[in-house]
Amino acid sequence: MNTAATIQSIPTNATLAAILEAERVSETMRHPVSQIRPWVRYFARIVDLFLFSGLAGATLGLFAPSVLDIPGAFFSIIVLFVWIFQEAILLANCGTTPGKWLFKIRVRNGEGQKLTFSEALNRSFSVWIKGMGAGVPLLSLITLLGSRSKLKSDGVTAWDEDGGFLVTHSKIGILRSAVAAMLLAGLFSLGAWGSAMEETEDFTFASDSFASEELFAEPSDGVVTGGFGTYSIQYDPSTWVAREAISNPDAEYEFHHGNGDAYAVLIYERTPLPLTVLAAVVIENAQSVASDVRLVASETIQLGDESIISLQFEATVMTVPLVYNAYLSSGEHGTLQFITYTSKYLFDDYRYDCHTLLRGLSLTGYESKRPNDTNPVMTNLEHEESAIEDRDARNDVNRAGLNDLIDFADKWLDN
Repeated sequence: MNTAATIQSIPTNATLAAILEAERVSETMRHPVSQIRPWVRYFARIVDLFLFSGLAGATLGLFAPSVLDIPGAFFSIIVLFVWIFQEAILLANCGTTPGKWLFKIRVRNGEGQKLTFSEALNRSFSVWIKGMGAGVPLLSLITLLGSRSKLKSDGVTAWDEDGGFLVTHSKIGILRSAVAAMLLAGLFSLGAWGSAMEETEDFTFASDSFASEELFAEPSDGVVTGGFGTYSIQYDPSTWVAREAISNPDAEYEFHHGNGDAYAVLIYERTPLPLTVLAAVVIENAQSVASDVRLVASETIQLGDESIISLQFEATVMTVPLVYNAYLSSGEHGTLQFITYTSKYLFDDYRYDCHTLLRGLSLTGYESKRPNDTNPVMTNLEHEESAIEDRDARNDVNRAGLNDLIDFADKWLDN
């Protein structure tokens, strides 16, 4: 046996790489795939960020849970920045990332080799600035749309053009498609959870037993007034952010917790109703969007000189279990519904803050102190029209994105 000949016949790593590359090129020639696929690249990056943020969140939850108390938007910006370095490490060492591997995307330099760490870092930093807008909400939308437009028109993104990088796509198989669909479904389910927390302002509710007065601290510092001077709400601005309602045209004010996972809404109407009827309407409204509404507590309590109803109920909206608490008031001043809500899984974390906010409600004789509110009736009408226009604009954007997604799915299946 000729040992030398046998050793010489064993292919080196370079030879194996050349063989694999030749096979990949041959496969691509037999089954050509479009190389301009902005949605595939976007979904690959979303998968990467989804996995990385989940891993980062779990790690911080174990070793530094206090870090997770920062606002969600700020946390997202931090994750995007840290991902620059993680992506560079993966591209330099593995030649890919989980998302790119899943969607069969390759990134190579001008010589057809894996990117060096320096090249990968420069590319990732450029993507962060020019493609993701550093994670700043409005800026990121502008940069994403601009990058998509350049890729569609020129066939290359700004960061790949600047660095001389080549991005290629191969056909995505059935197994990878199934895994990608499951990951994206999980991601969109989390997005639906956030949407549900905002959209459920369409119906109202109140709180569980408030007999234990010592449970609550008096709100301080912040105050809003409305209902043409019939009520005021004291709140702690270090815990809650208050603003005139935008997402719900029927409401006057909305609040969101500084941590972003608890919400409140104040709905005022000038037509009075018997309290028992108002409570029934609240439950009926809840049942119109959720089939599993469960009343937890209902009682009459005193708010100053007036008796009001306190309610607590649970409902599942868009697969998200929620807990609602509210004060309901009705009389010559009209009807008032002050509601807080959060996820059932987070209710214990926000119970104290939600109850304290509700306790800040009082019926007053104040004049409304809305900014520039010289004509309250006209302001309300204009505000409702503005909210409707904003909602229509968002629907137009959603429809445009859905059409693009459908086009992408069609092309994906064709390939």
